[in-house]
Amino acid sequence: MDFPAWVYSTYMPGSNKLTTTRRRAGQLGGTSTLEKYGVEHYQSIGSLGGHATMERHADEYAAHRQLGGQTTKRRYGRRHFQDLARKSAETRQAATSRRDTVIVEMLADGWKIPTIIQLTFDDLPDLKKYLRNGLGKYLKTERPDSDSPNLFVSKSGKPLTLANTYKVIRAKQTE
Repeated sequence: MDFPAWVYSTYMPGSNKLTTTRRRAGQLGGTSTLEKYGVEHYQSIGSLGGHATMERHADEYAAHRQLGGQTTKRRYGRRHFQDLARKSAETRQAATSRRDTVIVEMLADGWKIPTIIQLTFDDLPDLKKYLRNGLGKYLKTERPDSDSPNLFVSKSGKPLTLANTYKVIRAKQTE
């Protein structure tokens, strides 16, 4: 009969039974906790631990981050940081791509920016065409969690401003 590897290492002669048993108990406990509370539980306790650690050791970490940055600069050069900045900008732009595409589509249909940025969830029944053409996906996957009733919000979850929306949409239309 075949047993899992942990059985052999736990109950076979010559094994470090205590260490293996503890390891297996930890694995079983972790699996049980995951099934009971889900991934979000681990994310929340990890986040809490990270915040607590930063509160206690912020100054110490600041010095290490600075030394790490200097070492990285010496090792990989300025180009490395420029590539990181470019990738970061691309990621930020991709995060609002669907939102901006929907706004451009609405503009093409005759909507005005002041009206668009004031749309709320109460207006969804009148926006069925756009829900099928990207608005629904934006609301499900891209829109940040926000208390704002506005459909279109910034990456920080605040309602879009008129001036910034004009600027972003002009740039999007010239692509």
